[in-house]
Amino acid sequence: MFLSLNIRVTLQFILFVMIPSRTKAFSFTFRTLSTTTRQRYPILSSMSTRYTINDEVCAPIDEAELRKIVQKHCRSLNIFLDNRPIAAHTKDAFDQIYDKVDPSRDIILDSGTGTGRSTLLLGEMYPEHTVIGVDRSFTRLSRNALENEKAEEVVIATSKGESHYGNSDSDTGSSQRPFQALSSNVFLVRAELTDFWRLMLQTDWNVSHHYMLYPNPYPKKNRIKKRFYAHPSFPLILQLGGQIVLRSNWEGYLKEFTDSVVYADEFYQSVENSNFENVALKYVKNATIGPKERIDKSIAWTNFEKKYDDVGEKTYELVL
Repeated sequence: MFLSLNIRVTLQFILFVMIPSRTKAFSFTFRTLSTTTRQRYPILSSMSTRYTINDEVCAPIDEAELRKIVQKHCRSLNIFLDNRPIAAHTKDAFDQIYDKVDPSRDIILDSGTGTGRSTLLLGEMYPEHTVIGVDRSFTRLSRNALENEKAEEVVIATSKGESHYGNSDSDTGSSQRPFQALSSNVFLVRAELTDFWRLMLQTDWNVSHHYMLYPNPYPKKNRIKKRFYAHPSFPLILQLGGQIVLRSNWEGYLKEFTDSVVYADEFYQSVENSNFENVALKYVKNATIGPKERIDKSIAWTNFEKKYDDVGEKTYELVL
């Protein structure tokens, strides 16, 4: 006799509660359930998927330790930058894009754009803005939708004996360019984020929004200083200004980002640091509100977001 999915889920839930030895079997079945099934059973929607990172998987960092890390970075930012030359490929990419950016337009920065899916969506949402998506990986950037369409056109044109657009892309592939102009207001740039932020701060560009969607969480404690909010370049994020928007499936990551904003504000507020500009102050109010669960899932902004939505993984948004 074959049990329906509904009965099977119910039975396995009972087995999970009553028989500890069946936990593993239940976990495997539950973690592969679809969003639709989770929605039909509210009790299931609060449980984890195979992508879940929470305080049980990765314990929060000690508050005193995080405060010490953040305030050290605020104090020693110039030392960090003096000992870190700007990468040549980033400088080259920035120089090429600089002349194409209209300084009279507000800038929307999409840091760690990956395949550029979010950058394209932002360009459609804000046609009067210049949207710049930055990622360090050629491979990820070359997976954007427009680039794939162009690749298909190249195959067709080549099969007909036509030239490859008549430019140097025929030798190296367009994904190897330092930047791609996807439309009149959307650019993808291959660059190191910290260096690109530094170069932006040397211009008169006005950043209205700064998106950081599903950044690498580096969940292992020994890699905490690679997280945006604990990295030596964290003060640069605050200096860039604009509305900061982060999304993650790890609520704790976003909470610790808000904690870092508060710790940075404490540093700048102290009397002995009065010579520093308090670049955290304007973000403190929203930092105290914290992240919220993302409810509207009509559009998946990134490939990660689509993957999470498809399996019913909870995702969160922080707006500062």
